[in-house]
Amino acid sequence: MQPTPKALFALYHLGLDAAGTYKFRNMAQCARLLQVETAQLQALLAAAQIDADTVGHVEFALSKFHAQAQFVTPDTAAALIDEAWQGYQQALARIDRGQFFHSVNYDDLWGDGWDGDDDNRGNR
Repeated sequence: MQPTPKALFALYHLGLDAAGTYKFRNMAQCARLLQVETAQLQALLAAAQIDADTVGHVEFALSKFHAQAQFVTPDTAAALIDEAWQGYQQALARIDRGQFFHSVNYDDLWGDGWDGDDDNRGNR
């Protein structure tokens, strides 16, 4: 059975499988889990507009959601997946293929404007 675009997004970009369990997986590992060839997975991602080429042109804080996915429980994963998927779809509607959003400000991962010189934010 072919996964939905939302399920592909959750697996490939957030690392959350159908059970809501997080694990980092590369393209080949995702393909094996889905029991498809890597080329077929790439085609599925492209058809759903969640391939690397498309995602790079969408102004969306994917890294933020990937970071959050590492700490959800299977019971709370669905809510995070829904939030990320809806946010991505809204951002996709405003895609700008003329701009590439590849740089991530890891000092301001949450987008709250924090980017001070004190890099000890997470250790408080």
